[in-house]
Amino acid sequence: MISFLKRFFLIIFINFIDQNLAILFSKLFIIIPLTFLAFSFYVYKSDKNISALEAFSFGFFVDLISDTFFGLNATIYCLVTYFINQNANSFKLFSYLQICLFFGLSASAYVGFTQLITNLYDFSYITLLVSSIVNIIFCFSIALISSYFPQRLNIKL
Repeated sequence: MISFLKRFFLIIFINFIDQNLAILFSKLFIIIPLTFLAFSFYVYKSDKNISALEAFSFGFFVDLISDTFFGLNATIYCLVTYFINQNANSFKLFSYLQICLFFGLSASAYVGFTQLITNLYDFSYITLLVSSIVNIIFCFSIALISSYFPQRLNIKL
């Protein structure tokens, strides 16, 4: 129960940072979905398979606190959880480069899907392209930091 509450408070904190960075980067056509990446990393690093109910509840909670359409993050979180759980054994064979590309491209797909839903008449390919490049570079930088400082970033949730 305590670890569940700890994860919810961590999601609130990361969503707060995500919303503040979105205001800062919106003029540069950059969207970095930190909340989505944090949840994807949690599912990836988890020792057990995350259930669809847990993914849906986290996604619905993110929908509530981030002021988006109900079910948008819940659906995407369920899909990503399913994909990561189905390919958990394949990810063990991948290199850091391939895993960084996967998370960067999945963050880009998240940005594209959410922008398509929320900004149907004002969809920006520039935002999608720039966000894709920045998300891949962001995932590479996080992987480099974690490989240089493995004791500091080895967090078990």
